[in-house]
Amino acid sequence: MQLHKPPTDFLSETRPTTTGELPPAPEPPASGDRPAARNPDPAAAPGELAAATPATPPATPAPAVVDDDQVVGLREAAEHHLPDITLAALRFARANDPAFPGPAGKRGAELLYRVGDLKKWARNRPRAATGTTELD
Repeated sequence: MQLHKPPTDFLSETRPTTTGELPPAPEPPASGDRPAARNPDPAAAPGELAAATPATPPATPAPAVVDDDQVVGLREAAEHHLPDITLAALRFARANDPAFPGPAGKRGAELLYRVGDLKKWARNRPRAATGTTELD
């Protein structure tokens, strides 16, 4: 099967427009019709850029204040509030550590814990002394 190009007069014909088509894009204005560039410093003369104004980087948002009464799941706690403890360690502690805090709520099937309670548990959890395992 061979594909042929349509005749050139076919391309020049006007096609009926449907309601779903966008109107054609407007042509750019000629060089003399350009609107004046927006001047960032109103005190500067027209056509001049403000040389005295230092370029300031965009402000970075301040970190959110963590409320110790905020409730989070174990995954969020491991990612944002307890960076030294892995999610697996939190899950293991939840199942095996009697000192692990109880849940403060539930979101679907996920248990939620108070950030303050998890931080207190993390500060007070027992750790093995250095040199007591073969891995040290």
